[in-house]
Amino acid sequence: MKRYINHHHFSLVLALFILYLAITYWGNIAKIIQTVFSAAIPLLIGCLIAYVVNLLLNQYERLYTHLFSKSNYQKFKRPFGIIMSYLTIILLVAIVFSLVIPELVTCVKLLIANHSHVINNFIDYFEHNNDFKGLLNNFNTRNIQWEKIGKYLTTGVGGTFRTVISTASSVFSAATTAVIAIFFSIYLLIYKEMLHHQFLKLLTTYCSRYQAQIIKVVRVFDESYSNYIIGQCKDAAILGISCFIGMTILRMPYASMIGVVTAFGALIPIIGAILGASIGVIIIFAISPLQAGIFLIFIILLQQLDNRITYPLVVGKSIGLPSVWVFAAVIIGGGISGILGMMFTVPFFAAIYKLIRTDAQKRTQN
Repeated sequence: MKRYINHHHFSLVLALFILYLAITYWGNIAKIIQTVFSAAIPLLIGCLIAYVVNLLLNQYERLYTHLFSKSNYQKFKRPFGIIMSYLTIILLVAIVFSLVIPELVTCVKLLIANHSHVINNFIDYFEHNNDFKGLLNNFNTRNIQWEKIGKYLTTGVGGTFRTVISTASSVFSAATTAVIAIFFSIYLLIYKEMLHHQFLKLLTTYCSRYQAQIIKVVRVFDESYSNYIIGQCKDAAILGISCFIGMTILRMPYASMIGVVTAFGALIPIIGAILGASIGVIIIFAISPLQAGIFLIFIILLQQLDNRITYPLVVGKSIGLPSVWVFAAVIIGGGISGILGMMFTVPFFAAIYKLIRTDAQKRTQN
């Protein structure tokens, strides 16, 4: 008993000492944490990519096992699954761009053509402006203020040059981050069994008492996020295709582009459908206000059918989160990190809700 008390007191004193150091040197600790987090961003993005790609990888590996049941061919299962998963994503991105970019270019050209009179008026203003003409007529090299030009070259052009360099650096940094994230995601997918084994070994070594509870929590979160991603993607694809078919039948413009926008908007809970419909209405309104009104009625009816029929059938109760908590998750996630926060917090809240509900039921039964 005395040994237990001494050990307990020592742990308490050590915890208080660490807390004191953390409060006293919090500025330095925060800088270190921020530096480490910034350096680890490509790896974190790679983990997210690997998690999403793994959903496709599992399907392709099952298909490969079904097609090639002999053990001699099983060593090619993982390379086949990884290659096909990334090719599928690349193909989907290529299809989206091929559908959106041509119609987007057409839409921009149309908007420029409709507002060309504004540009012409702007040019006519300078052509018929007496002050501007006088400035051109009085332009003489003797009147040039070389000091101001030198100052502009050192400040204005220099500032522009720094902006260009900064933009190029940001683009290069983003490209580097993307490449590192993709390669790291491939490594994670190749060695996912080894990483899983190492994770279980760490739990057994250091957290054997809570191993079952930790594994249960991880499985609940994994189930929540995987069901959310798969369900939302299926529902978004159905909604986007239905929008494209309906707009084609009604002979509305930009059916492909608006169908893709509607599909991507459906990935965002609650407000995604409103955003997709708003963008479609604005684009069509530039051509025909009447067609914009027809599209608004059409998209409202389509979303009602999706909310009442398609979404319950496709997604069902896989998330298991009441509507009020979905709304709360969207608001909190949007306040934290915008659209990505909304998409992240909904399955997070669903997992927390499921864990609390299960624990409450067990405590009530006992």
